[in-house]
Amino acid sequence: MRRSPAPPRSFAPAELAAVEGHGARGTPRSADPIGGADADDEGPSRAGPDATAGQTDAAAAQGTATQALPTACASDAGCGYDPASERCGGDPRLNRQPPITDQGIVCYCDAGACALLRVLPVPCEGDHDCAVAHEPRPHPVRATRERPHEKGRPCRDLTLSTTCERTNICTLRRHACPAR
Repeated sequence: MRRSPAPPRSFAPAELAAVEGHGARGTPRSADPIGGADADDEGPSRAGPDATAGQTDAAAAQGTATQALPTACASDAGCGYDPASERCGGDPRLNRQPPITDQGIVCYCDAGACALLRVLPVPCEGDHDCAVAHEPRPHPVRATRERPHEKGRPCRDLTLSTTCERTNICTLRRHACPAR
């Protein structure tokens, strides 16, 4: 004696696997199609093979797009930062970064290609702990014997200097010097 078919019921994935090891139409799990247990019965709640291929194509296109960032440049102004790929490129739509003062990211042009400089905050207790590194672009660093804190008068002896701010982080100062 057969029972009348019950109305369709959606199962959670764990429940579906526990239903006597069979698919929705009574076929053994080993005979299920590649898409899973009777992908035809699932309707719009389950994406078919075409949707999966579309997602794969979109992911591949996105990966290619991030790899295909143009990096050619003529000056620092031609380089911008792409936060999605965490890389610098020559595309005019990318974010232009201001010069570094205490920490951050700067994209610069190096030998005709955009490059990335990531500057971390430099802790300090006084001005004597801070110094200026000029390469690859000016940024604050911890003072060492080889690179001491700069001494002199602004605009006469130096155009860049560092100070230890109240936040105990070295800060780079660009002095507005008159043109000579």
